[in-house]
Amino acid sequence: MLYDYVALVFFGIVSILFPLSIVLTSMSIRKRKEGNSVKSAPYESGEESIGEGRIVDTEYLPFMMLFLPLEVVSILILMWSEYAYETPYAYGVAVVGLLGISALFSAVGYKVIGDNHGT
Repeated sequence: MLYDYVALVFFGIVSILFPLSIVLTSMSIRKRKEGNSVKSAPYESGEESIGEGRIVDTEYLPFMMLFLPLEVVSILILMWSEYAYETPYAYGVAVVGLLGISALFSAVGYKVIGDNHGT
């Protein structure tokens, strides 16, 4: 039993340190160039930016709101259905709640996509 926790902690440490070591190594061996001030300007075109820099385009947000319920939640429910008879009643209630939230996200996503396309 203790071995399982030690293996889990070791895996967590390695999964954090390995990518961090790769990033730090690449930062330490790369060449540092000053660069061209025009090329380093926003949009790399030499033009001054116009307007607010914090405007976020939400074009792909509805598609993400549709992807999560249709793909991720369906896989979670398929995995849960394998052990549905062995799990407590509260897990079933949680899965029904997850389905409700997924349906809400899907409805909002379809509404936003319909509004953006003029339908």
